[in-house]
Amino acid sequence: MPVSVNHVISVHYNLRDDNNELIDSTYDEDKPMVYLHGRRQMITGFETEVAGAAIGDKLTFAVMPAEGYGLRNVNNTQRIPSKYLKHEGRLTPGKSIQVNTDSGVKPGTVIKVGRFNVDVDMNHPLAGKNLHFEVEIMDIRKATDEEIAHGHVHAEGGCNH
Repeated sequence: MPVSVNHVISVHYNLRDDNNELIDSTYDEDKPMVYLHGRRQMITGFETEVAGAAIGDKLTFAVMPAEGYGLRNVNNTQRIPSKYLKHEGRLTPGKSIQVNTDSGVKPGTVIKVGRFNVDVDMNHPLAGKNLHFEVEIMDIRKATDEEIAHGHVHAEGGCNH
């Protein structure tokens, strides 16, 4: 059964940047990533490249920013009162934080820390980067009707929402 819309896909992957630096890997924990294909849980370029693959296939491909996390927007910064930021440890430039926004929690990167405010880059950390994937398809199954209705994969025992 090939990868297609509304199938639950289990993959192992390595993700590298243009300098061949490892950004992320599922092999470290030996636990594949599982997602519902065709439901925007993965970046467009990833889903496009994986579509049609079969169990056991090993794929190597690059995803450009337009099909990944988009181009960096230099104007996508916010000045946020530090009392509204939830974080562990001291805020320092370069630290990744989670920011509550009107459209949900978004990742941000601290640019500058002031006495009362923090300047945060709200671009996704991988925005503007070419992403190089090595992907191995571990398993494919049809999603259940409930998973399709909810738009995400359910763990064994069902969904807790």
